[in-house]
Amino acid sequence: MPRPRRRRRILGEPQVASFSPESSGSCARIEITLDEFEAIRLRDYHGIQQKKAAEIMGISQPTFHRALKSARSKVAEALVEGRPIILKGGDYIMDRRRYKCMDCQFEWISPGKSYEKCPDCGSENITSVSADTLPRAGRGPGRGFGAGRGAPRVCKCIECGYEAPKTPGIPCRTEKCPKCGAPMCGSD
Repeated sequence: MPRPRRRRRILGEPQVASFSPESSGSCARIEITLDEFEAIRLRDYHGIQQKKAAEIMGISQPTFHRALKSARSKVAEALVEGRPIILKGGDYIMDRRRYKCMDCQFEWISPGKSYEKCPDCGSENITSVSADTLPRAGRGPGRGFGAGRGAPRVCKCIECGYEAPKTPGIPCRTEKCPKCGAPMCGSD
């Protein structure tokens, strides 16, 4: 008898559950499971190495690689064939024990391990997020898990407090303050 499938830990449900090209017509939808979405979010969006991302999700690195490969294949198929993408389902759990980096605003799940540094930027300025401070899950605009989070709107200097509008697609931590040359961090 095979061993039971291990549930993958995800941060929460995505803010947007579907993507569709302007003229999708009656094309068949491509379904990406939430654990595949989490693999893409950790590896491709945040740039976390596979071994560390697998640890965050509570799965082995080969399992993480298979989920990531499957998700990338589905995204490529949707882009090439102009088909809509639906994010739903999968074998996952949403753990309420989390950490948050105060420098880059990255949040991650604690799979039974204590963290000293942010897996995204390496900062030691991290805090534990309790279940009481997390938003409740829901549906509809302006609600749901992760509503109001995401990319910061401004980058702020950690030394002098200088603020500049955030450039989409470029993490604040890669920017340097034009006044003092110190690293910038995301801020709302």
